[in-house]
This record gives sequence, structure tokens and C-alpha cells, in this order.
Amino acid sequence: MSSWIIFALFIISGISTFFVASRLSIYGDAVKEKTRASSAFMGAIIGIAISLPELTSSVTAIIIDSPDLAVGNLIGSNLFNIMGLAIFDIIYRRYQILTHATAESRMYGWLVIYMTIIVIAGLSLTLPTHIFHISYTSIAVILLYFIGSKFINDRTSYQGRKIKKQNDRYKDYTYKQVLFKFVMYAFLIMVIGSVLTVTAERISVITGIGASFIGAFLVAISTSLPDAVSVATALKLRNFNLGISSLLGSNAFNLMILAITDLIYIKGNLLQQSSPANLFTGAASILFILLIIYSITRKKVQSWSYLLPSVLIIVSYFVTTYLVFQIK
Repeated sequence: MSSWIIFALFIISGISTFFVASRLSIYGDAVKEKTRASSAFMGAIIGIAISLPELTSSVTAIIIDSPDLAVGNLIGSNLFNIMGLAIFDIIYRRYQILTHATAESRMYGWLVIYMTIIVIAGLSLTLPTHIFHISYTSIAVILLYFIGSKFINDRTSYQGRKIKKQNDRYKDYTYKQVLFKFVMYAFLIMVIGSVLTVTAERISVITGIGASFIGAFLVAISTSLPDAVSVATALKLRNFNLGISSLLGSNAFNLMILAITDLIYIKGNLLQQSSPANLFTGAASILFILLIIYSITRKKVQSWSYLLPSVLIIVSYFVTTYLVFQIK
């Protein structure tokens, strides 16, 4: 297959990921509205479905034996998510949106930081033992995710998390129709995610750039755009805490996906098989979230002073991009 076809397929699949994942989110919401299943169960199913771009891309990366692509995609998605939040913070600067976040958002931020520290330890340390091919870091990440999520849910009131339900939004669709479209778009996103990952791996070989850079930035941006749309919708509705907490919660789930990816990578320890370049991406994501937490805990300040953390995040994102590119 010629190089231009591979580049074209990558671009088409990247654009398609955005549109298909957005429709998947819409019909997932429709299924949740019309189903008789418990809200918690459907919430979990829909949460997994919306994360299918990241999940499918990383699993496909494992299948084609590209650990760098799998790790870079998920850590890079977290980096892009926070950079996106910083951009939204500047766009909605008159509202100083981060000052509207509740303790829930702050706790999710700390959860992501602790999970990322464990991932960085797995990337940088050679641990002597593991269970079969599964690293202790992955087990620790999964346990911390579930324990931390339960701790947060038990201690927060969910203020601002849920948008008022409108029972007539999907009145023109039957339950079977929305379920069919939900399943169809879920299948499409898995196919598109696989094409995106395979072509990304070929691009890294053709250009010599390296799978870490391709995964952390090109694939990560493609798979994270639906999350950005979801956050933008919440912010447009002035539901600032919803947008912030859902994005930080998505970052925590991405790290859990990384641990799950390690479970299915039977050739060894996934983190130790990936490039050290991912250390820069992980460290930068911790710095970004610390700046977000700092902005959340501040009281309202003058506009120019308030925007400094978000401006620093955006500048640091491009600096990190350059550093990872140099380590290719």
C-alpha cells in the first residue's frame, strides 16, 4: 500500500472518529433514557462505549505489537484533555469556570495524579516480580481507580453533574431504533479505531518519527476529540462542574484502560516495553492537573492573573510535543 493511501486513511479515520463517537454519545444517552435497566448499569455501559476510541486504538496497538502506540495514546489523551480544558477556560474567561468546580472535580484531579505517578513508576523502574505477565503497577492502578472512584462518589453530592432530563428529546425514536443505532455506531468506532491505529503505526515507520510521538499526539488528539465536544456542550450550558469533573473522570478511566491493556499484552510488561518518551508526557500531565487544581482552589481573581495557569498549560503542551518529538 502506497504512503499517500496510508496518510489518507489516517486522516479519514481520525475525522470519522470524531463524528461517529459523537453520534455514539447521543444514542447512548437515548438508550439510557428509554431503557428499563438501572441507571448505574447503563451509565457504566455508556461510559465504556464513549471510551471505545481510546480502548479500541490501544487494544489494536497491542495486537500489532506496538506498545509505544498503546501507552502513548492513553497518556497523550490525558494531556490533550487538560490542554483542551485550558483552552475552554480562556474562551469562557469571563466566568472563571474553574472556580465553579466542586470538591468532586478536585478529588478526581488528585486521583488522576496518583494513578499517573504509579504509571510513571512502571515506566521508569524495573520491578523484579510480577503476576504472570501482569505488572504490579497495573494491578495497583486498577485497584486505585475503583477505590478512589467509590471514595469520591461516597463523599460528593453530584451538584452540577447531571443535566436535567428531558423525556421528549427522543420521542420520535423507538427503543429498538436507538438501541440498533447505538450498537451500529459502537461497531463502527471499533473498526475506525483499528484503522486509525494500524495506519498510525505505518506512519511512524514511514516517517521515522516514532510510535511514542504518533500515539501521544496524533492518535491521542483523534480519540480525544469526542471528549472535548462533550465538555464543550456542558460548558455551553453553563454546567461548568459537569464539564470539568467528567473530563478528569475520563482521564482516570483512560489510565484504567492502560492497565487493562497491560493485562492483555501477553508478551511481557507493557510499560517496560514502551519508550522512555512517555515519561515526559506523564510528567507533563501531572503538572497540568496540579495547575488545574490550583485554579480550582483559588477564589476569583483579576482576569489576567486568573488565566496564567491555563496559558502555562497550553505553552507547556507544545513544549512537551517538541521534547517527545526530539526523543523519537
